[in-house]
Amino acid sequence: MRGATAFVRDLPHTDCLHLAFVRSIEAHGDLLGIDTSAAATQPGVAAVVTAAHLALPPFRFFDPIPEPFARPLLATDRVRFVGELVAVVAADTPAHAVDAAEAVVVEVAPRPAVVDPRTAADAPPLFDNTDSNVVMRYDKGRVEDLFELAAHVETGHYPNQRLCSAPMEPSGVITRPTADGGLDVWATGQGPHVIRHELAKALGLDEALIRVRSAAVGGGFGGRHSAPVEVLVTAAVARHLGRPVRWDETRTENLASMPHGRAQDHTVSIGFDDDGRIVGLRVHNLADCGAYPHFGPLMPFMSRKLAPGPYRVPRVDYAWTAVATTTNPVGPYRGAGQPEVTNGLERTIDTAARALGLDPLELRRRNLLRPDELGVPTVGGLTYDSGDYAAALDRAAELIGYDGAVGYEALRNRQAELRAAGGPALLGVGFACYVSYVDTSPEHASVTVEADGSIGVRCGTFSHGQSHATTIGDVVAAELGVAREAVRYLDGDSDGTPTGGGTGGSRSAQMGGGAALLAARAVVERARAIAASLLEANPDDLVLMPAGIGVVGVPASVVGWDRLAAAAEAEGRPLTESVDHKMEGGGAHPSGTHASVVEVDVETGQVRLVCHVAVDDCGTVLNRAVVEGQQHGGSAAGIGQALFEAFTYDPDGTPRTVTFADYLVPSAAELPSFVTATMDIASPVSPTGAKGIGENGAIVAPTAVQNAVVDALAHLGVSHIDLPLTPERVWRAAQPSA
Repeated sequence: MRGATAFVRDLPHTDCLHLAFVRSIEAHGDLLGIDTSAAATQPGVAAVVTAAHLALPPFRFFDPIPEPFARPLLATDRVRFVGELVAVVAADTPAHAVDAAEAVVVEVAPRPAVVDPRTAADAPPLFDNTDSNVVMRYDKGRVEDLFELAAHVETGHYPNQRLCSAPMEPSGVITRPTADGGLDVWATGQGPHVIRHELAKALGLDEALIRVRSAAVGGGFGGRHSAPVEVLVTAAVARHLGRPVRWDETRTENLASMPHGRAQDHTVSIGFDDDGRIVGLRVHNLADCGAYPHFGPLMPFMSRKLAPGPYRVPRVDYAWTAVATTTNPVGPYRGAGQPEVTNGLERTIDTAARALGLDPLELRRRNLLRPDELGVPTVGGLTYDSGDYAAALDRAAELIGYDGAVGYEALRNRQAELRAAGGPALLGVGFACYVSYVDTSPEHASVTVEADGSIGVRCGTFSHGQSHATTIGDVVAAELGVAREAVRYLDGDSDGTPTGGGTGGSRSAQMGGGAALLAARAVVERARAIAASLLEANPDDLVLMPAGIGVVGVPASVVGWDRLAAAAEAEGRPLTESVDHKMEGGGAHPSGTHASVVEVDVETGQVRLVCHVAVDDCGTVLNRAVVEGQQHGGSAAGIGQALFEAFTYDPDGTPRTVTFADYLVPSAAELPSFVTATMDIASPVSPTGAKGIGENGAIVAPTAVQNAVVDALAHLGVSHIDLPLTPERVWRAAQPSA
């Protein structure tokens, strides 16, 4: 806010060459030649680099991706999407690099584009050594008689459009070759250890030779979970030239080339008995992976786990097909596979309620799992640890309000009044319930008592807007009994901790915070033994005090943390403890309900969101202000998907939304004041009791808004409108049938 924080772009490094990438302007074609002669003679140009210079093997970000779909870091014999890297120019200034890049002539013999994932499986293969564009397919556990006990089966098709992470800051990287053949890297990202691992994998280096640091990072949201391909190429160019180089991404590059999110289509069928209780669920997920499968084909695995959501579902038939297209690769984006399946489930519940003549809340109440039904595996394979799903739904119904009317019943009365008035303004109320999955990959943390008595905390997660210094600092301060100001939180440096999973998947409070908490407990135990020796006291008689550790009931008998640190040094080992935290038997599962109230103008199709309620069970609330901020941010992201955001291509594979004039993200002006609440049900499996909050709004808010808009028009015969709910789509849906 003050302009005082240093991002990668703010780091001086004036001795660096500047890079500009030459990108394909064809969606698909054979690469016949790259003429760099004119570019090489431009002012300030040090080199023009192609794939032939670097000789790097094709790269797979994730090992389950089949080998034939691996990505050349610079195009070799073929291009497969607009924006694919073809060459890179290194020059003395950014302007000289850009000018020279424009002088590179790329000759491509076009091939047909494959933009629509629904036709991709039958289109000619985009890759050699493959039979089709199907990257992965899952159809195990099919249940043929799934609905034999159903009195009613509700089916719907629910596309989740392509989204951009759209971080505040485009990417940047500075790479320096080191004397030992390694690399010193500054890069934007969600975790320096992840980037270090991918650099080592791409370049064939030992990770010990690579140091990755991150300055401030203006948002990640999943799109920066992996290193951008440009970061890998930048490192290769630095080694090739033996000189430090840097790349600063433009906004257009960011929108078009950072891995996109969502891009899944769910077809969902739910069977109900005569009492409106679920007897079976069938789902097919068509996932668009883009040109080079990134995380896209892996997200359906997460979608399948959460297919039953928070409901009592006895049987599930879940299948998916993941296909390659000539579009930008699809990666994780806030929720990563969870918003898509939640959308299909919650939309079908709403449409089924109307078909069964039940209120949407009543149908949900009949099927939501009770607290005493948790703790056993669901048909999706997950074990939900704790929660009260019906209580969250009821709380959201209590809090929802509009123009002085508060509560679900009052809003239904107001809705009826507006419909009876016959004017253009209509009111819609929508709810959506969710349960989510948190990344429980191991995490490392260490806690050190410094010589001056202050506390240093290092963690393998990385804060890029999540307030780890506050949240994890609070956890450690409370465990050691010191003032929060005495704790210094350190991250963003791969040399600072041996390993780290980075920040993503709502894992920081549970995994990073859990590791820090366990390390702090180990420090206390060791400090207690040292204090017992210094005070000649029984360790069982010692307690934490504001000034250190002392004898219970004897306030004057205290050993300060600085003295404890000195005594530990004298013993030959600093007062520091490290923990690699692993979650056994599955992690915690956040849950809750979001509710939206919208005004819809049937004459223009304009939707105005007037109230949005977020009731989230994120477990123990470690810092209420941080949790509320995440509730606001996650809800804003979800509302953006519902009403505004979509990355689109024309039929030839050319991107149509490469600026913020075309790709619409909501600002505060488009959002209401959020109403937030938490359930505060501690997780029995998380050391901190926390379950996760960062992705929850993005998982459930889109469907709450979508349900509200459809609800506003339901009396006109409208049963569904695809996301995003643009004025044109809403207006068309509201028109009388011919």
